[in-house]
Amino acid sequence: MARILLVDDEPLATETLQTLILNEMPDLEVLCLNSSVQAMEWLDRNVCDMVITDVSMPKVSGLELLDHIRHQRSMCYVIVLTAYDSFDYAYHASRYEDVRFVLKIEPPEVIMEAVRTGLERIRRYYSAAQDSLRLRKYMEDTQPLLRQTLLEKLLVYGEELPGREICESCGIRVLSGQATLLAVTGTIVPEERRQEICFLVLSMLGDLGIRADAWYVEAGLVFLMQCGDGKIPAGVQGQLDRLIEGIGPEVSLSFVLAEHPVPWEKLRDAAAEMVTWARRSLESGRILLKDPLTGVRKGVTMADILRWRSCVEAGNPEALMASLGACVRREGYPQGRQACALLLQMQLRERFGDDCLEGISVEGVSAESVLMHAPYPSADAWLSALRTLLDALLSGSQVRRMSETEETLNRVNRYIQEHFAEPVSLTQIAGHFSYNSSYLSRLYKQNMHEGISEHIVRTRIEAACRLLKDTTLSVNLIADRCGFQTPKYFITVFRRMTGMTPKAWREQSEKGVSDTNSTE
Repeated sequence: MARILLVDDEPLATETLQTLILNEMPDLEVLCLNSSVQAMEWLDRNVCDMVITDVSMPKVSGLELLDHIRHQRSMCYVIVLTAYDSFDYAYHASRYEDVRFVLKIEPPEVIMEAVRTGLERIRRYYSAAQDSLRLRKYMEDTQPLLRQTLLEKLLVYGEELPGREICESCGIRVLSGQATLLAVTGTIVPEERRQEICFLVLSMLGDLGIRADAWYVEAGLVFLMQCGDGKIPAGVQGQLDRLIEGIGPEVSLSFVLAEHPVPWEKLRDAAAEMVTWARRSLESGRILLKDPLTGVRKGVTMADILRWRSCVEAGNPEALMASLGACVRREGYPQGRQACALLLQMQLRERFGDDCLEGISVEGVSAESVLMHAPYPSADAWLSALRTLLDALLSGSQVRRMSETEETLNRVNRYIQEHFAEPVSLTQIAGHFSYNSSYLSRLYKQNMHEGISEHIVRTRIEAACRLLKDTTLSVNLIADRCGFQTPKYFITVFRRMTGMTPKAWREQSEKGVSDTNSTE
């Protein structure tokens, strides 16, 4: 599904364009922002396929946003809208590939034709016939995300890295199969300094001739280090000490450093142990030396716990049971049951609340007893009872989630009904209810089958129809009372949704009433 970002300092303009696009192409994801500054910040963290931007905006213009897009997101189609037929604007936009210059005074069909053209260009970007240059540009844009994803699969889920060519294209330096030294930071405070520290450590290791990669984990960093001869220089600890001194006391920085390189096949378990050590209260400015293999437990690892959390959040009992079964059998029954049950109970309470197990039983045995105390003779018998328990819990939680979703949508619709005459928008509603705007937009559209902006416009038009029918107010006054910024915009939207102007609709409504009265 293609994603389009609309940028204009007039919320009404973005909402109208969003409705226009979604009416024709409802499968698209269309987001709205109301300043170039917001758009730049959003594009630094997210990916989109097309940006439609106004030229004239306060502080940062649409042309400056265009320059930012071209530096950050080379594979992004841009449509530049302006109210002025200026050669300078057109020339600026024409310097870039995949940029379209459109006047605001053009009919809606012209803008939609530009959108359709852009989507076709985007489709061709991702076709197999696309030349290698554009593919390389795309890889450059997504390289940091791909690198972190592959390292996460390696260190959390124990999945092997792909072929060397793919790893190199993603910027991964370490080689599969080679012993690797690990260094894990404690929690970095303030967290915004983490990227700076990552760069300093990687630069220092590069100067020592060490291949190194960094994986971001919560509020810390995991560094992987390799040398061509397999031996890590003895000066690594000293260099880290000097780095801590250079950072200064205003940043809380500490390391857990492996005493020796870890065999590749044991890298996941060793990393999980070191992350656990690093999360404990390490004294700032210290380097703690540990053998990452001596403390590795046979049963449950940090990777298992993270996998369980993902399965619980996704409501996936099959994957959860497969992981639990593997953990119990590694540790041995019944010892493995105790460890797994305790940690699973913590995960369930964290996700569904402290009272989530109350009132649930399996064949007359309470949920707590199924987890901890009931005398099941084998691992298979316990796992079977546990699966029944999880099915009951997850199905009940699904009902609660549906109820919560329904209540959220009702609250949003009530708010729109009460405030549609005001300059209300998706961003404003999300802020009012303390929701992420992208999450609220997806939730609303999935359940209501229309976007929030579409619903706002439809509510305004319905209110306008009532006023046209039941009052003698002028069209200009009705436009103002129903939240439309200008009468001209009101007439345009009204005609698009009803097929006639407000005046013609009123006349038809009055004629219908007159015909009914005469019949009676």
